[in-house]
Parts: sequence; structure tokens; C-alpha cells
Amino acid sequence: MATVNDILNQARAWLGKNEADGSHMDIINVYNSHTPLARGYKVKSTDSWCAVYVSAVAIKCNATNIIPIECGAEQMVKLLKNMGIWQEDGNYTPKSGDIIFYDWDGKDTWSDHVGIVESVENNKITVLEGNKSNAVG
Repeated sequence: MATVNDILNQARAWLGKNEADGSHMDIINVYNSHTPLARGYKVKSTDSWCAVYVSAVAIKCNATNIIPIECGAEQMVKLLKNMGIWQEDGNYTPKSGDIIFYDWDGKDTWSDHVGIVESVENNKITVLEGNKSNAVG
């Protein structure tokens, strides 16, 4: 069973992987090698890959029982809801290892991005993210 440290260490291991030099394909290849593919879709190098990053971390850590495999953030939310582990509570303080979702426009309640909480300190959340400015950051 994967620990929070396992998840964070794997997420950190890909820091700096990026689209500019194609190294982000290491992450996409981990995702695409997992069967079955979510929705039967093979991710392309030009696709958004934030959820792919979180999923690939789960795959590498054998944590797919607690982190659903998905190539889209909003679909990942639906899977977490189906698993009964989704939390949408403004009073909840995230913890290291939590999966966090963003709705940047705040208008449609649609999750636009996803990452893994690295730490929370003094009301500041530090998140490890794939496809942050086309890289892991």
C-alpha cells in the first residue's frame, strides 16, 4: 500500500519534465501503458495532462485503488464522487498527499486543473502539478 511519502516522492521525481524537450512523455507513457485506459482514450503529446500526471503518480505507486485513473480533471472528480471520497467543504484544510482541484473561472463548477498537495503552512498550499506552464512544477 502506498504511503503519502511514496506519492509525494514520485510526484517530485518528475519535477521539471516538460513539453519543450518532450520529457513530459515519460509521464504520458506511464499513463498510456496502464490498462484499461480511462474511457479507452490514449493520451497524445499535445493533450492537457494535469490529470494524467496525478494518475501516473498513482500508477507508479500502486495507488489506483485510492486515486482514480483519468485523463481529465472533471472526470476524475466524478470518479472520486462515485468512490465516496470526494470532499467539497470550504472549511476543510488540505493535507499533504491530498488531490486538489481548481475551478479557475468560478462560474461553472467545472474542474479545470488538478494537482497533489505537497504541504500546507501558514494558510499557504504548495501543490505539485503536471501541465503547469507546460511542465511539472
